[in-house]
Amino acid sequence: MKPSAFQLFCMYHLGLSPEFEPRFYNLNSVARHFGVLPESVQQWLLEYHIAPEMFPRVSFNVAKAHGEAQDLAMRGEREAAHQFARKAFREYIDSLGAYSEKNYFGDVNYDDIWGDGTGSEDLVPDLRPRVRRDGGNRDGAA
Repeated sequence: MKPSAFQLFCMYHLGLSPEFEPRFYNLNSVARHFGVLPESVQQWLLEYHIAPEMFPRVSFNVAKAHGEAQDLAMRGEREAAHQFARKAFREYIDSLGAYSEKNYFGDVNYDDIWGDGTGSEDLVPDLRPRVRRDGGNRDGAA
């Protein structure tokens, strides 16, 4: 069965199952899901203009969309994940109007993926022990 562009976008790029639950998908797992060879999935991605190589040429942050979709899905908010996926898909399709080989939006700052000035170090605590110059760790143990 050939998926719609939206179904393929959700699975391959947002990591959402058909039930809008979080799942890990790659080319091979999507192919297995639809009972086809990976080459068929690659062809569908090209046909629907959602191949990975398209994303750096449009102003659409797929990493951010993936993160937001996963956040909603992991909290069990399937309807919200579905609505977000529809919105993200429309935004991506709209961004194709400005597609150009001359464009390059591939320099995503992964330390500030949300674009709000907070870096990843602000979101995830650094639990690694830090060694002080005197040989002790940050907790004072030698």
